[in-house]
Amino acid sequence: MEWKMGAMGRALAAMALLFAGATLVAGGAVAQTSEMHTQGHKCRNLGKSSKVFDKNYYVYFETNSSRIDPKYEKEFARIVKLAKGQNAGQICVFGKASKVGNQAGNIVLSQKRAQNVAAAMEAAGWPRSKMVINAEGEAWGWLQETMTWDSKEDRRVRIRLSR
Repeated sequence: MEWKMGAMGRALAAMALLFAGATLVAGGAVAQTSEMHTQGHKCRNLGKSSKVFDKNYYVYFETNSSRIDPKYEKEFARIVKLAKGQNAGQICVFGKASKVGNQAGNIVLSQKRAQNVAAAMEAAGWPRSKMVINAEGEAWGWLQETMTWDSKEDRRVRIRLSR
């Protein structure tokens, strides 16, 4: 009996790879390709500390933009206050981009987004020396041939407190 993989089979195979946490190395940069987030090489948070250190905070961006909407200013102040109150050792900032444009440009954009959020956290009172900035590139990037929409969920920066 011959088995043929149709569109549904390919989608299921792609999802299996996703949950296995596959990563893509392109152009000398490592792009996070699974929505199982990286912790970054320097971020000490392993997600086993407490509910405060397991929580993610998100900043969303317009397409092809690294400009932070002013509505997040109060949120940055709240996160910094929480980090200080919980004696966090660092704040980790992870930038992402959608699949609009090319992959190399999206890695740069994800880095700019992360750097802008780090600057805003610094302006809110958290020292830059206690931040880890990580560009994760395209969200779901390895599926770019089958999933090419421009999702708000892909255009974000994730913030995480760390010990």
